[in-house]
Amino acid sequence: MLGADHTWSPERVAELLGDDYGDNPSKRSLGRDHGLVEFFWQRPGPGQPWTGTHFSVQAHRLRHRDPELVNGLIRERYGTFPGPVTFDEVSALLADRGVPLSEVPYPADPDEMRTYWQAGSRTLVYVVAGTYYGTAGDVYKVINPGSP
Repeated sequence: MLGADHTWSPERVAELLGDDYGDNPSKRSLGRDHGLVEFFWQRPGPGQPWTGTHFSVQAHRLRHRDPELVNGLIRERYGTFPGPVTFDEVSALLADRGVPLSEVPYPADPDEMRTYWQAGSRTLVYVVAGTYYGTAGDVYKVINPGSP
């Protein structure tokens, strides 16, 4: 994600994406919401350094069609995000690049969500299957690193 990954510290991510974010802190975990992208860290206890666990792209937020939702640096690099992204678009782009996706079980509610795994990058792609989470076929979120 613009060169950032889950190993970056909260300070380093803020240096890249800016200080316009929302925090969801506790003694041992921190989630930082940069609009479309969120980063997550854990630590053994207060005063200890944060260790990154993963980041996510909350693609379902694109259905609000609010250009300000997407971080300015991301818009500058990739352009506008006019609305939801379909899994057909993503999977076709990845197939053209020779990047395979494998469907893996979604344990919570397979009638509402499908999950795809990209082993080489350890990335999970969640896709709306029913109507509860949005429009069927839209990418809901992407998590890296993840495990199936």
